Amino acid sequence: MFKRTVLLVLVLIAVVQSIYEDQIGLYDWHQRYVGAVEHRIADSRAIVVITKKNILAALHPKTGAIMWRRKFNEEDTVTVDPVICGEEVVTYHSTNRYRHWDILTGMLTLDTPHHEEDGLLFYASLSYEKMIRVTRNNVYWGKNDNIGSSPIDISPSMKLAGFMRSGSKVEGFLFDPSTAQGVSIKYDANHDTVQVAEAALPSTTQGIKLVTSEDSIAGLQGDSVFYKTIGEDSFLEVKLSDIGITWSVDSISAAGKSAYIVSGKQMSAVIAVMDGAMRAVKAISKDVIGQVVGSDHIALVSRADHTVSLVQLSNGFEAHSYSLGELAEGRGGVLSMTTLTASHPCSLMTTVRVPGLFLTWKDQSVTVVGSNETCGWIREESLSSVVSATLLDLPASSFIPVSLHRHTNPIKLWTERITMQLQDLQKFINLYFGTALIDVSPEMERDSFNLNKLIFAISTCGKVHVLHSGTARIIWSRYLDNIAPLSNGQYQVHMIRSASHYPLPALVAVLGTSLDSKKAVLTVLNPLDGSLQYRQEFESKLAQIQLTAVEDNEFAKVMLILTDDNEVHTYPPRLHKLVEHLPLYFTLVYPDQMELKGFFLKGTRVEETWSAHLRGDKILDVKSKATNDAVYSQGRVLGDRSVLHKYINPNVMAVAVESGTGDKVLVDVQLYDMISGTQLYHARHKQYSGPVHLLVVENWLLYHIWCSKLRRYEVVVVEFFLPSAPNTTEFSSLFPRTPSFSIQQAYIATSPLSAVAVTTTLKSITNRAVLFAESGGRIALVPKALLDPRRPTIPTAEDRQEQLVPYTPQLALAPMSYVTYNKTLQDITGMVTGVTGLESTSLLFAYGTDLYFARVTPAKTFDMLNEDFDYYLIGLVLLGLCFATIVTQALAENKALNKKWK
Repeated sequence: MFKRTVLLVLVLIAVVQSIYEDQIGLYDWHQRYVGAVEHRIADSRAIVVITKKNILAALHPKTGAIMWRRKFNEEDTVTVDPVICGEEVVTYHSTNRYRHWDILTGMLTLDTPHHEEDGLLFYASLSYEKMIRVTRNNVYWGKNDNIGSSPIDISPSMKLAGFMRSGSKVEGFLFDPSTAQGVSIKYDANHDTVQVAEAALPSTTQGIKLVTSEDSIAGLQGDSVFYKTIGEDSFLEVKLSDIGITWSVDSISAAGKSAYIVSGKQMSAVIAVMDGAMRAVKAISKDVIGQVVGSDHIALVSRADHTVSLVQLSNGFEAHSYSLGELAEGRGGVLSMTTLTASHPCSLMTTVRVPGLFLTWKDQSVTVVGSNETCGWIREESLSSVVSATLLDLPASSFIPVSLHRHTNPIKLWTERITMQLQDLQKFINLYFGTALIDVSPEMERDSFNLNKLIFAISTCGKVHVLHSGTARIIWSRYLDNIAPLSNGQYQVHMIRSASHYPLPALVAVLGTSLDSKKAVLTVLNPLDGSLQYRQEFESKLAQIQLTAVEDNEFAKVMLILTDDNEVHTYPPRLHKLVEHLPLYFTLVYPDQMELKGFFLKGTRVEETWSAHLRGDKILDVKSKATNDAVYSQGRVLGDRSVLHKYINPNVMAVAVESGTGDKVLVDVQLYDMISGTQLYHARHKQYSGPVHLLVVENWLLYHIWCSKLRRYEVVVVEFFLPSAPNTTEFSSLFPRTPSFSIQQAYIATSPLSAVAVTTTLKSITNRAVLFAESGGRIALVPKALLDPRRPTIPTAEDRQEQLVPYTPQLALAPMSYVTYNKTLQDITGMVTGVTGLESTSLLFAYGTDLYFARVTPAKTFDMLNEDFDYYLIGLVLLGLCFATIVTQALAENKALNKKWK
């Protein structure tokens, strides 16, 4: 009976999270990505890519949609370019396995292990059955079921310079730059033979860097180019001046087939091996990449002016050219290019074949372009590496301003208000008659319940995207060049001024690190249009940021920026006087020294107030309370009508530290007051280890941890209470109320987690729920009632009166508890929650390789009517009541009149 009761309670709690089938996609969306492209190969059926996230995927060549994708473990990386053999894609992995995948479905058709031998130098697959694999001690070649081998001895100083491929022949070249000695390994698939031969360069070429094209290899040394074609035994040398290149060059890059681009500070040139000799094809501008098309043309893309040219190799004639135009703006330059097949819509057939191009950019985006502007597509793969995100409110109206400039003179304030209201009236009349010119899209207007938001997301590469939460459409994007995340792997994002202060622009501050100088960089953007409002690079690294509640005369909150040289800066600049009277406290974490330090900041003066040494080897996680953490109730009413008074401290910070190794590993979880440095809580977990996910909300602490002894994940919840009612609702860490007692409980978790968050609502009246992002790709919404440390083993009458759920060791979650229902998200790394105008509804944005947005209702939509509510029926009822009221009133008046005549 007891088990049935527990099961019924859990099911009833989970039912509130369920949705109907026709609601899928109405209040949530899911976007899939693959990551920054490292290797790629184009085919008429698919564009196969391998990304930095260790994902193998196939993109539709005409639309860019993901046809299929496969995620590999960290130890199972794809080390070489994929090869398309017939109907399959062949990949070779660091685990000494090669796999065959169906190019259209991604189905694994063959998974073959190789000899377990380290030191792989290169691998190449020529067909479904023919391959060659070279290690430092052996060469393997032939068919899957009949692999030949031959011992070799490659010195550790030799590295792979590259391998060439022509028809059924493959040749890999190993080279030692310090001695200019090389080894050539040749494989003929038709005859199934391997030949190993030495191919040394002149001793004067020590330190030369070699690059390989498809059927040749070349290197630049001074004013000479050394090159060798596939099958040849020795290198040839040619002076650049002998082939018409009179300016100095300092680098060489491959461009496919036997073509190369030699680049200098002023100009570049295309050179190619034709009829066994190196020739100059055409002088071009600097900073150009190229790819050979067919047998006699090369496509060139200029990073400077973003033009594409098709040049004939035999005579240098420019057969066709076009500009990438707006497509190339704000992407940081082209990194690589791959030509598409002649059947692709972006490929143009005139007197020559003008190929479509698959381009990868510095901002991690990938595009397909062509001379036909309507044929291409764009994938913003930087959204797969979002590290910081926040939810912003939309403007209150797309055409009605809602606030004014500040004036100390009430007459000026009154006249400005009247003027703006008259302008608003004129705009409204024009809008009503259809003559208004609205420069803001209707979707950029705040809805009645503030359910639609702007998602401000920034990626590791410095690309900023703002998405509309209702439609998932990218409103704008901006690439912040030469910027990287801070030392914690994230950017600091703060709202300086909201969109409510028309005509002043909204302001969002982004703080990161300069790639060049490693110093702090402040960038201020308008979140509505992406325009740059301010940028500053400081003289040292960032130490701390404090967003104050003080506003300047234009409604911008003053932000204090402390650098590691103890210099205090403000944004807006030079506003120290506005905040010099505010005593500000903050805490810095020093992972290398395993220390916490508290500081006092007043004006431009910084003083250290306390420090604490953390005993352990490394810090696993650090979390503090959110600044917008609203608390609705100061106490908790028990079943006997007594009250447990919550310990509400807005200045707490939790730290998880790991120490020891093997069976002696342990984790310390500590809670500190960031102002006074008082340790409020300490728990030591022996034979526990990371990863640890911390969450600090209201008066409770939650963390997810791995128990190495019992080999299971656990969730620990701790709540803090006061012994009696406080004398005041205002809290001060300088006169702390040390919690007299805490209540804690542990639960067995069902799976590992990648992120933890908590729902937030406008007034925090709605019961909170904890969001668990599982490593398997699902997000569970767990009511706080299931994570209550006071859950009794055997409920009493008072416990049932308080509606406490009976305790069970395992945190069992019903299938309907998952807000992602049947969707699987790839590599969730973080979650952000936001409030709406409805107390029942919270917003969730999860990011990782995939993006996911949803509305969550921990206590169901108690403040909204159901979707199937019959408005017509209630309208008819109201009209009937009104009609009945009028009729009965007339009858009553007649009755009263007749009564008076009697």
